[in-house]
Amino acid sequence: MINAVGRRTWLLLGAGLAAGVLLGATVPALLRSSADTSAELVIVSGVEDGEGGARQTLIDLWNRMHPDRRARIELVSGSADEQHDAMVRYAKGEEQVKADILNLDVTSIPEFAEFGYIAQWPSGSLPSRQLAELLAKPRESCFYDGRLWALPFNTDAGVLFARRGLLQPPPATTPTAFTWADIAGQRPADGSGTPKAAYAGQLDGYEGLTVNALEALWAVEREQGGSSEEQPLGVPDDPAIWTAAVDRLFGTADAARVVDPGSTAYRENETTEEFLQRRLVFMRNWPVAFRALVEGSDQRATVAAADIVMTPLPGPAVLGGQNLAVVSGSTRGDDARELITFLAGEPSQRVLMQVGGYAAATGATYDRPEIKAAHPYAATIRAAIENSRQRPQTPYYPRFSEEVRQLVTEIRNSGGKQVPPDLRQRLTDAAQGRLQPR
Repeated sequence: MINAVGRRTWLLLGAGLAAGVLLGATVPALLRSSADTSAELVIVSGVEDGEGGARQTLIDLWNRMHPDRRARIELVSGSADEQHDAMVRYAKGEEQVKADILNLDVTSIPEFAEFGYIAQWPSGSLPSRQLAELLAKPRESCFYDGRLWALPFNTDAGVLFARRGLLQPPPATTPTAFTWADIAGQRPADGSGTPKAAYAGQLDGYEGLTVNALEALWAVEREQGGSSEEQPLGVPDDPAIWTAAVDRLFGTADAARVVDPGSTAYRENETTEEFLQRRLVFMRNWPVAFRALVEGSDQRATVAAADIVMTPLPGPAVLGGQNLAVVSGSTRGDDARELITFLAGEPSQRVLMQVGGYAAATGATYDRPEIKAAHPYAATIRAAIENSRQRPQTPYYPRFSEEVRQLVTEIRNSGGKQVPPDLRQRLTDAAQGRLQPR
């Protein structure tokens, strides 16, 4: 729900955006595809997880300004893994609706490029200025094998949330960072009161578990003075780091309820709800959760913004976000690329962040007064993105992610003490496509 101030801001943003597009529309119109434009451009995307329908707002604006090249969003639901499978079907033309653009998770670009599902961005067709506007990490996620395949719709990076009123002892000033020791130092007595635990992440058996596991591995590794960032997979293979990370994730050796036991069934929404209800002191989540917490509806309460502290994670965050790519079989490639350029531009990124709470992929957006007003932690979000790390860029990422989760489960089931001796080989084989799906 957008409040009155937000609605007025959007009207101003929309007017400025419309003017900018109109001024820049003449030349692109001359380069328009000669293909049939009677049908709508179709963007296949997961269900919007931001607030205020920001993505649809941008599509509505595009349609008002391009009535002969209208677009619409075809939504697919489900987890990140289920959405990935749906995207593959659309890319292969196996769905009744024919897609022109896919809104892909950043990890899917290598796979969809390698197997010919998406079209390479033609050399010289994108102004260098547009790429230069992007933050470095989101820009890197659009390339594979040295070639450009997509542009960001939005970016993302994990952050740490804390309830100021639950911190013990109460902080004299707003904390700018927490260590894992700070988190573990918040010790609810027996889990029967509020809060019931110090911390929760997303540990259900989906991509969220992989993300949380990688962040725990990188954090432990950094604390021990190491770095696997330049290694082929970018993941440590030291058994001691894995056991420490699994213990951190699940609290396998924890008798003080640092980690919420219920988080093994949590995804993003469940973690947000527990945090909202003051059952957690800290949570790991994506920045968009801030808007979900402070903007209420008739069905849910809110958290006062002043009671939320957002900081970077104790270690590197996983780079998230979605990138827009043209389907290889689309007959509307030129029109689709123009629409993607519009959606990835700074004015559109501003709307996505201001209205929807998404993390913008363009650096200048974070310096805008209206963004700083709507997002007290804009600088924190930008810092998290700039210090984030990509998951391995492999065409077989889904299988790699599955193997990470399997290894975490095996270590946890051993009481957090036994690491499979073939861990390194299994991760390598999964990343290189040598393992069959489980």
